[in-house]
Amino acid sequence: MKTIRFLGFWICLVIGLGLGAWSQRTPVSVPASAPATAFSADRAMTDVVAIAQKPHPTGSLEIAKVRDHLLARINGMDLEVSVRPGEGFLPYGKDGRALGVAAVQNLVGVLPGKDRELPAILVMSHYDSVHNSPGAADDATGTAAALEIARALKADGPHLRDVIFLFTDAEEAGLLGADAFFARDPMLARVGLVLNMEARGDAGRAAMFQTGPGNGALMSVFAREAKGPSANSMASTVYEKMPNDTDFTHAVRKGLPGLNLAFIDDQLAYHTPLARPDHLERGSLQHIGDQALPTIRALADAPALPAKTDNAIYSDVLGLFLISYPPVIGWVLLGLAAALIAFTAWRTITLGAASGWEIARGAAGLLLIASSAGLVLHLAGRALMIQDVQRYYGLLVRFDHLLWGAGILAVAAGLGVATAQARGAKRVIPCIVALALGGACSLAGGFDPIGLGLGVATCVFAALTLGFKTDALGAWIGGMIVLLVLATTAQVLAPGATVMLTWPLLVAAIGAALVIGVGGTRDKRVALALTLALCVLATLSTAQLSAWGAWTFAGVGLLEPAILALFAMLAAPALSPLAHDFAATRWAWRAAGVLAIAGIALIANAARLGGEPERPAITTALHVADLSTGKAWRVADQPRLDAWTKQALPDDGGSEPKKQALAPFWREPVWMSETRAAPVAAPQLTVDRAEDRLLVRLIPAPGAELVSIRLRPSAPLSAPRLNGRPITLAAEPGKWSNLTYHAPDPNGVTLSFTTTTAGKVEVAALEYHDGWPQLAKAPPAKPAELMAYGMSDKTAVLVRGGLSW
Repeated sequence: MKTIRFLGFWICLVIGLGLGAWSQRTPVSVPASAPATAFSADRAMTDVVAIAQKPHPTGSLEIAKVRDHLLARINGMDLEVSVRPGEGFLPYGKDGRALGVAAVQNLVGVLPGKDRELPAILVMSHYDSVHNSPGAADDATGTAAALEIARALKADGPHLRDVIFLFTDAEEAGLLGADAFFARDPMLARVGLVLNMEARGDAGRAAMFQTGPGNGALMSVFAREAKGPSANSMASTVYEKMPNDTDFTHAVRKGLPGLNLAFIDDQLAYHTPLARPDHLERGSLQHIGDQALPTIRALADAPALPAKTDNAIYSDVLGLFLISYPPVIGWVLLGLAAALIAFTAWRTITLGAASGWEIARGAAGLLLIASSAGLVLHLAGRALMIQDVQRYYGLLVRFDHLLWGAGILAVAAGLGVATAQARGAKRVIPCIVALALGGACSLAGGFDPIGLGLGVATCVFAALTLGFKTDALGAWIGGMIVLLVLATTAQVLAPGATVMLTWPLLVAAIGAALVIGVGGTRDKRVALALTLALCVLATLSTAQLSAWGAWTFAGVGLLEPAILALFAMLAAPALSPLAHDFAATRWAWRAAGVLAIAGIALIANAARLGGEPERPAITTALHVADLSTGKAWRVADQPRLDAWTKQALPDDGGSEPKKQALAPFWREPVWMSETRAAPVAAPQLTVDRAEDRLLVRLIPAPGAELVSIRLRPSAPLSAPRLNGRPITLAAEPGKWSNLTYHAPDPNGVTLSFTTTTAGKVEVAALEYHDGWPQLAKAPPAKPAELMAYGMSDKTAVLVRGGLSW
């Protein structure tokens, strides 16, 4: 018994973390020999390989090949196929002076149902990639999964209602294909529900991370049908407040119900050359199909689609099954937890096992765990200096080290607080350290009010918590009271967010009620059973929280590692009695110190600059030809030059790289090396005025993937039109306005405005082509530890014009 009490914390922690990691495993890929009605990742991989041979951004030659492949596959399944051309629009920024546009070609295949009048299910994915990425995960996986779902549905069809498979164009350019469909395509009137498939990495379990409005009844279907579901309502609630978007955003704006699925592990492959078919984890593809196919099949056979009801509270349990319930059940669970906590507190005080003041110190102690873990992790994030995409991807090279380092630091903070409580540590030194760490957050990146606030909060909570010894029951009950207040507040303001609060709270409350109700017995067998029950509850709580925490950290941890402080706080009540048993030993401070050192070492290793052959860092270099001056440059728009860019920029008779601006496209200084001009295909830019209309026309050179037209008038311009169609684009005197057009019409792009007074306008256009100029010296081959990113290895052609009237 003594050994169990001494090692219980570590046993539960290690097993819980192990179970949490186990729950994140992906399923085994189903072979191509599986029954025709099953989803097989091996079958779907054939399409992934065909689609993701090369980068295929909107407007490229490669996307035409992908489009042909998809049309052949849709036709081969005898679906009703159509190409739906159009234009998509996306305003950039809030001032109205920047607009993204694409000429898109969305593809549609319809699997007819028995009743063509019923609202259809729309299965959506996008078939374009970003520049310099084959896009095997994002979104060849979604596209291939949709084809495999169509094949499987046809094998046991016909189903009751139509299933429409929409493959959107220009998602990476700003959801422009989805905009064209949801804003202007008449087929939208047939859609009753949407399921979208995406990726933000190329490994890990696929999570259902976003729903449409009124998801209660739909979540019941998903919980019942999806195989090995992954979802929680906290993620969906938080995602609604974040700036990230997918094609599904347009469905939500239309008020359509639906589900959005994606996997997000190994984000070093997100939008990079690593996103190859051989790098994709097949289990991720299998998992997205395991969830999507049975759900779509059930919806396609349903006499009526799920009605809109109150949003559900839901979560998977260690990836095995999903629990979904309405907000009223959330109140019931909170009421049960409150009753258990009240019983525990009343009996504890009645028996004299803890005083009210001790419980109050326990409440402050849980807040101290949250603030101290948040402080050290926030300081680590400040030290990592993630201020640009180059640094962001640099940390993804060793992301697992960062995750484990941050997690170990959070455990160290929690154990340190528990030890200080159990020992009755003095307040002064912790308060001084907290303020010092809070101030240190401003040493990197300027004044940091968040870090300073965390430092002050930690100092206050330390003053309230420490100075007196707090036993296990006081810390336990006080911590649960804090969680109860937080969960109740969340239940009122955002019920979906309560799942990560209520479940750990209920587990801790059950354990506490068992201890206070059964504890004190002299029967060793009962005492052993009680201890084992506490260990099981603590282990399950830790496992579920570690699974939630790992997924959450993958989503936002690089930008704010302190997110793990939330999970340290949530895990503390269930682990509290075990942690206090260990904290009372002479090994506790040493263990907390060793954990802190290990966490710092892992984070420091993750922060090392440079890539590795299997996990390269990103780099950029492109050729810019200014035809108005006859000059050319090699440009790298990354903050720091690596050894390859230092060699590549001046490698064609160029000067040493230096930072300078090239208005209006690079108004902030970038690394530039003036180089030998080489012949390039020239776009034709004309600026004219017909009556009161200013006409800016650009005829792109053959092979142009996108063009950016910028103009700066000296007088007001109004009534903007693009190719004769009214658009929203502000043109203010003395300021640059920007139109970025993806997949421009070879016949030209015409931008026009009404002029009301005399004035003049400056115009510049930048056109991108794949590859370096044919007669330019190719840069040296990139080493294995580097990979191209963004618009690297392209040729940008700049032309200028103007007019006075």
